[in-house]
Amino acid sequence: MKPNRDYVVGMDEHVRKARNIERVGSSKLFAEPPVRFNGRTTLRSDTYVGAFTSFARDCEVQDARVGRYCEIAPGVLLGATGHPLDWLSVNSFQYKKASWGWHPSAAESEVIDPEAGGRASFRGTTAVIGNDVWIGANVVVLSGVTVGDGAVIAAGSVVTKDVPPYAIVGGAPAKSIKSRVSDSLRDELLELRWWRFSPNQLRGIRYDDPVAAVAALRPLVDELEPYEPGFIEIVKQKPTAPRRQRRFGRD
Repeated sequence: MKPNRDYVVGMDEHVRKARNIERVGSSKLFAEPPVRFNGRTTLRSDTYVGAFTSFARDCEVQDARVGRYCEIAPGVLLGATGHPLDWLSVNSFQYKKASWGWHPSAAESEVIDPEAGGRASFRGTTAVIGNDVWIGANVVVLSGVTVGDGAVIAAGSVVTKDVPPYAIVGGAPAKSIKSRVSDSLRDELLELRWWRFSPNQLRGIRYDDPVAAVAALRPLVDELEPYEPGFIEIVKQKPTAPRRQRRFGRD
């Protein structure tokens, strides 16, 4: 999925509170407008976020892609990468010069490429968060995990393996609690993929009655044009200069 580089912005008409985004190194953000960052969110790799997704405060994305209509609660860590368990040490001095090379005691150190020779990296692969996913407060989703569409992850969970669509999971490690909907309704929702459309296009749908919503959507989906704004790069905003206060003296 290629970003639309003809439309590079970072303004509030596409991303609310973009000033809360903190990028580490050369990390970039590509988003389908609109998205929201309601508190500080740290990005440690190039990150893709789908439309109508909202991040709360103190979140971190180490290596993940996030779908549409997701709600990410405070303190969530997505795509948590690993450390070497079969090397001399678990410390990053072995493979990341920037960690300690700034100090004279490590300036002459040498590092090893974790992926040298095509070997599998201990850092894992990108985590994939589906559409319409609710991730509760202080959840950790490990690298390489896929969270299915419509899933819910209970607060404080550690997700170590894939989560099926519309499953509710919780715990450390996270385990299945129950399904959000019946199996038949789940299959219909996955087939309709309602998240392809914008809220404007979903006007008149009974959101509070999923069965009625599916019945109303079924004849419409073939007629509706999916909402596809494309991914745009949200560039780092320059800090605004503080406004100078005018002082009024006596004449």
